[in-house]
Amino acid sequence: MKTRTRTKMLLLLGVLLFGFTVSAWSQKVSLNFNNEKVEKILSSIKAQTGMGLVFSDQLIDVNRKISIQVKDASLDEALSKLLAGTKVTFEIKNNKIYFIEKKADQQSGSRKKKVSGVVKDATGEPIIGANVVEKGVGTNGVITNLDGEFTLEVPENASLIISYIGYLQQDVSTKGKDAFNIIMKEDTKTLDEVVVVAYGTSRKGDLTGAITSVRPDENEASKAISIDNLLQGKVAGLSMSVSSSTPGAANSITIRGANSLRGDNQPLYVIDNVPQASTGEFAQSAMGGGDFQIAQDPLSSLNPSDIEDITVLKDASATAIYGSRGANGVILITTKKGKEGKARINVSANFTIADAANLHKMMDLRSYGMYKNSQVEEASRLFYFVGDEIRYVTNDKVAGYDPNDPTTYSLPDYVNWQKELYRSAFSQNYSASVSGGANGMRYYFSAGFKNIEGIARNTGIKQGDFRGNINVDLSKTVTLAVNLSGSLKENNMMGGGDTKGGPTGSAARTAIDTQPFRKPSDDPTLQDAENTDVDSWVTDYTDLAHDKTFRGSLDLGWKITKFLRYNLRTGGNIMINDRGRWYGLALFKGRNEQGVLALTDWNRSNYNVENVFNLNTNLGKIAKLDATLGITYDVYKDLTKNIYATNFTNFDFGVDGLHMAGQKDYKQPIQKDYQLLSYLGRVNLSFYDKYLVTASLRVDGSSKFQKGKRFAYFPSASIAWRMEQEEFMKDINWLSQLKLRVSYGETGSQSIAPYSTFSDYARVMDYATANGEKELAAVVSKLQNDGLKWERTSSWNAGFDFGVLKQRITGSFEYYKKKTSDLLINRDLPLSSGFASVTMNQGSLTNEGVEFSLDATIIDNKEFQWSLGGNIGYNKTKITELGLPESVFSDNVKGRGYLGNTLGSHFGVANIFLEGKAPGLFYGYQTDGIVQESDLTDGSYKITKDINGGVPQAGDIKFIDQNGDGEINEADKMILGDPNRPMTYGFQTKLTYKGLSLSAAFTGVSGYDVLNTNVRYEQTPSRQTSNLYQKVYNGMWTAENPTNLYPRSTYKMPDVVMDRYIEDASYLRCSDITLNYVLPNKWMKKIGFRTTSIFASVKNAFVITDYSGYDPEVNSFAFDGLRPGIDMSSFPNMRSFIFGINVNF
Repeated sequence: MKTRTRTKMLLLLGVLLFGFTVSAWSQKVSLNFNNEKVEKILSSIKAQTGMGLVFSDQLIDVNRKISIQVKDASLDEALSKLLAGTKVTFEIKNNKIYFIEKKADQQSGSRKKKVSGVVKDATGEPIIGANVVEKGVGTNGVITNLDGEFTLEVPENASLIISYIGYLQQDVSTKGKDAFNIIMKEDTKTLDEVVVVAYGTSRKGDLTGAITSVRPDENEASKAISIDNLLQGKVAGLSMSVSSSTPGAANSITIRGANSLRGDNQPLYVIDNVPQASTGEFAQSAMGGGDFQIAQDPLSSLNPSDIEDITVLKDASATAIYGSRGANGVILITTKKGKEGKARINVSANFTIADAANLHKMMDLRSYGMYKNSQVEEASRLFYFVGDEIRYVTNDKVAGYDPNDPTTYSLPDYVNWQKELYRSAFSQNYSASVSGGANGMRYYFSAGFKNIEGIARNTGIKQGDFRGNINVDLSKTVTLAVNLSGSLKENNMMGGGDTKGGPTGSAARTAIDTQPFRKPSDDPTLQDAENTDVDSWVTDYTDLAHDKTFRGSLDLGWKITKFLRYNLRTGGNIMINDRGRWYGLALFKGRNEQGVLALTDWNRSNYNVENVFNLNTNLGKIAKLDATLGITYDVYKDLTKNIYATNFTNFDFGVDGLHMAGQKDYKQPIQKDYQLLSYLGRVNLSFYDKYLVTASLRVDGSSKFQKGKRFAYFPSASIAWRMEQEEFMKDINWLSQLKLRVSYGETGSQSIAPYSTFSDYARVMDYATANGEKELAAVVSKLQNDGLKWERTSSWNAGFDFGVLKQRITGSFEYYKKKTSDLLINRDLPLSSGFASVTMNQGSLTNEGVEFSLDATIIDNKEFQWSLGGNIGYNKTKITELGLPESVFSDNVKGRGYLGNTLGSHFGVANIFLEGKAPGLFYGYQTDGIVQESDLTDGSYKITKDINGGVPQAGDIKFIDQNGDGEINEADKMILGDPNRPMTYGFQTKLTYKGLSLSAAFTGVSGYDVLNTNVRYEQTPSRQTSNLYQKVYNGMWTAENPTNLYPRSTYKMPDVVMDRYIEDASYLRCSDITLNYVLPNKWMKKIGFRTTSIFASVKNAFVITDYSGYDPEVNSFAFDGLRPGIDMSSFPNMRSFIFGINVNF
């Protein structure tokens, strides 16, 4: 009996010991150390497992530094990696880990061989600290040295496992080989990837907000003119519109719809921790009036080749920590840094040939002559057709035309003015960088030069830039990072620019409107004040800007304790923009005022100081804590000085001829200075690596508001659940990630002029003394509102991230709803007040939408890979409240609202803002084809007074009488279309075979309208229309051809907005096709190169759209929220063919 009991007890003890051993070996361990002492790594293992460690100092060198990265690995795997390449193994007994020396037979064996090699990334950079381990024998391994090299003794036919954080693990057979060149592929889908977030970094798997990270490769960056090009089509919910296709023109970016009705809906850009001034604010034109000059891209000075990472923060939980500047989203840009190791040199060059993607097919010379003849009596005709000859008679010779006397007429040659203005443009772009590091210092230096020609003559950019980033370990606990960059740029825009329309308005307008031939030198119309052709613009107009930009930042870090870190950051930006616009005598504006010169001197600068504390520690085995606390101070300065000069005595100096002006008007300087004082805090908690909680609070104080209104609080909170970490999900092998997220946050906006809460004075010259001398006077120019306060945007976001098949397919889904309240708007005042408007808080606006993104690695083997990715976003914007009294705009358009800004005398106001509707809807007259003779004879068109105040005639545009009163007037106006972009999407694909790859990228927008003002001038026959599309002329109404498409040639064009101008601008664009080839390494070694790649690319390969204008993406007033969705006198877009090379030494 005792024996049996003893046996049972021993059996039970054995089972318990066996169970304990299995439990111990199955424990999960996570290690993430770079160049850290073994002692610290062992302490981490002890803390995670609760086991004791037993070893001798003679056996293990605890001061040896290694790198190791494992995530949720078994204890066996973690220890095997830690001891790889040593003579030490381990045993687990009695809740202790015993480290012991390997037996002789473990250290040597039969038929062994020595293998060696180098581990590199896709660009040829050596990977330092990569793990190289014999497969199946975790204790036999090494890490790569500073040159990425390794040497290891393994049995014949063994396999090697190569791994490094952020890269896909590789399994390499050594059968028949002993030398290896291993190229690691980036694992952009790993949950351990580090992502840049506000005031720090975070593991991708720990994110609780809606964040998208974009990392451009070398070729992609070298092709991009501006950083906006790197984001287009790659971020769900991000929409980009082009103000002009001219090189250097600014692009407008909105994230999840517009939050404000005032126009500045641009995201906040933060470059290397330094916030930038708004990219939606520009210097006021010195021309004044209806002039609009092409806005310049304030970020074009940043070389895309210097960018390491771009992170887009979309929801309030991610952006609220930026408070007043986060309402429109935040774009964080991190530039490249040096890495420890030998100096690495990169040189890239590319060359571009560009042409207009499409030109309009205008009337040929014969059609033009017949069109003009149809507008006059037979005796006044200027064109005669004799056989194949087209004879042109000048106005002064009409009565004397003799078909037998060649001196009474000329034989003009056809000229396509579009081809005279637009050319094949050649561009060059060069970039070089050197990086490396040793002894605690890392450096990255770069320089670039680009000479980009625009397809319009006299347009382009010449820019040189430099960058220097230095990181220094001043001690074991103190680090210093210094970033300096600058650029010099010359930008020729050559756009013209006013809202008058016609050939005097802009170069693009002139190329369409001008008669298709050059007038003879004796033509008296050449002396007309408004005579302008393309030659006039090319020879006698200049829009030249010189930019000087400098950016700098400093980050001093102090690791106070193991868990606490302090950073003192400061940085700033300086931008000096000198812009000159010259109109000579060949142009109407210059001829009318004996030369016109407009000079703008725009100086912007800002600097900030940040004090940030970061606490990162474990709360036992329950949670991990990451807390941030900071104080920031920002100063922004903005000064514009304008000069308007006329009456020149010499016209040869152009933009440099101010000293030749007879009259100079020095405009009142425009100053916009303000300051921000902010307090911020954020807490991230991770419970059991499953349950994630983030909360933040920012307090902003702005000098733009009066005391008592300056400070506002912007909180946020978010939670996430990593379901794949739950035990009940462990058996779902195909699911590698499933994370649910919910967040709420509040952000703000202060997008008003800095002195809107004060009355200010403006200089006027409006009276004279008794002696007739002009005197200066100062008057109150603006009504103050000392009650102004912040716009506030509250935002909800719910989403989930997923990954399947070991992250070969990943994606995310988002639903969001935003509400902006206390909108900062300009409210019109009665004339009796003496002021036009006042800025006030009134109304609210909502944005609601969904986003979906998906990335898949469809095929992935040693020789062939195929990846595919895409995203789609849908957003609906609505004005929910305006706080205005009911208004009657027309018999069918009533409600609380206001009208937008005018498009000039040819159109008037085109946009209306109504409560309960989307902002900026198109507003004007509906039409129903062309008036026919039968409409007038049978009385079916009962109009007694048409839009021009007369009686309608056959061939007129048929306007709809909405109220049936027999008159076409303001009471008949209707809502015509919607300029808001509800759906945006993009997708990319890449095929790789060995060193050859083919990639393509597509972007698109669906369901939005554009008001194409050019239809008035190009597609509407009338006495005011000079030139037409050929198809329009062919379809024009005549008594013999009574079509219902286009009016008669003698129609009187009304100066109104009508639905004929509104077009569906949905499009799908193939934005890029690239063929890239990485030359074989064995070739490169012979000439001393590490890697070399060559590529050929087509940008803007094709566009699928029904839009009749040059390009559906254009938005001429992209930064004016009161004139959205307008295409006015735009240039055609470019189709570019790029050839480039990237070399790494």
